[in-house]
Amino acid sequence: MLYKRIIYALLYRDGFFYLSRNFRLQKVGDVNWLKNNFGFGETCNFIDELMILLVAKNPNKKEILQYFNDVNKLRENIFVPITLGGAVRSFDYAKECFSNGADKVLINYLVHKNNKAIKKISNVYGDQALSLMVDYKKVNGLNFSFMNASTTQSRSLIEYFKNIKKMDFGELIINSIQKDGTGTGLDFNCLKDLPKDFNKPILVMGGAGKPEHFSEAFKKKNISGVVTANLFNFLGSGLRLAREYSAKSGAQLIKFN
Repeated sequence: MLYKRIIYALLYRDGFFYLSRNFRLQKVGDVNWLKNNFGFGETCNFIDELMILLVAKNPNKKEILQYFNDVNKLRENIFVPITLGGAVRSFDYAKECFSNGADKVLINYLVHKNNKAIKKISNVYGDQALSLMVDYKKVNGLNFSFMNASTTQSRSLIEYFKNIKKMDFGELIINSIQKDGTGTGLDFNCLKDLPKDFNKPILVMGGAGKPEHFSEAFKKKNISGVVTANLFNFLGSGLRLAREYSAKSGAQLIKFN
């Protein structure tokens, strides 16, 4: 049985974690703030995976080192699979992610620019260790993929999906820029752009603001999981409530003791 998954994403830059709304960032606190105010660690008892994404556009070596240091502080008491991503623009950087506790790496920019690096990562670590994320928004009635923190329009979402069919990866995360941080519900219209024979697990991101949004997504056969980065809606008891509500609504989730 393929279980549905709840994934929580933390957005990180220059030593702090951020809220995001339509890809505009608001600083909220550092790693100690996260652990002290939200008991971070216990929160992860109610998720299937954790993502920690470096959202700096062009991080320098000092920022990257600090990122990995804080990742290692966070994962001391966390026992769910961890995905690291953001700024992954080479095989060597992906290798650093795996060396710092990543079970998977998340790729965005390389999909648009360097398929050779993606192939090398999958060859060395396996397809299952590689997640692709596409950030998209609607432009003149059509969905387009974007890169560079949503500042650069790339190809249409239909063309993007066709392009990645020949790539080696484990899952695809479809992230709505326009829904990001709004808490108004996930966008499922993007799914119509997928080829009918697309056979990779699909996760949706952008817009989850309450437990009902998770259960709604889990009712769709081609959605394997929901990713949320909404700090204030889902830390504390929010992730537990989302999981309990989804299970009561019939979603096939792994049962945690």
